[in-house]
Amino acid sequence: MDLKRNKREQILEKATELFFARGVADVSMDDIAAAVPAAKMTIYKYFQSKDRLVGAVMERYVREQHEIMNRKIEESPDTLSALASILDYQNMPVVPERFIRESLELYPQIIADLLHYYREHMHDQLRDLIVRGQEEGVIRKELSPHILMVYMQGVTEFFARPDVLARFHDLRLLGEQFRTMFLYGIAAPNDWSAQP
Repeated sequence: MDLKRNKREQILEKATELFFARGVADVSMDDIAAAVPAAKMTIYKYFQSKDRLVGAVMERYVREQHEIMNRKIEESPDTLSALASILDYQNMPVVPERFIRESLELYPQIIADLLHYYREHMHDQLRDLIVRGQEEGVIRKELSPHILMVYMQGVTEFFARPDVLARFHDLRLLGEQFRTMFLYGIAAPNDWSAQP
């Protein structure tokens, strides 16, 4: 059983490297099989199709980001610092823009599944973090946590559309702009100057 898991992880690791280096469209299952090395049928045994392999790469990345988010929440001295750290796109693991753009364009169902994961596993956790920040006095109390989460979800889903993303050339700058607007918008007035 451990050997099977190890081979699956090797395939996932090599597929991630290739997708990130060359983009999804330019990588074939033969390329991945040669990189592992493994028979192409072995890859199909674990992932059934390239679509599923791309989905597994994306799901793994999102789960890793969720683990990083949990660690940042635990390590941060207060809620506003935790949110600032979670939204710090400059210090996140780099995912090439080409991979993001091609995934959005070529695999809309995978993106829909990832947005569902966010709603199911991270949405309530972030809302609770906002409530905690309001109780600490670092997030404006007149803002509805529910409305803030609707706003964050709306922004996330809006930028998950390939036609929208095509208008922006620097995704890190886009993320940084969103972070700044969001944090300065929710910070209690006496915490504005303390924003990172």
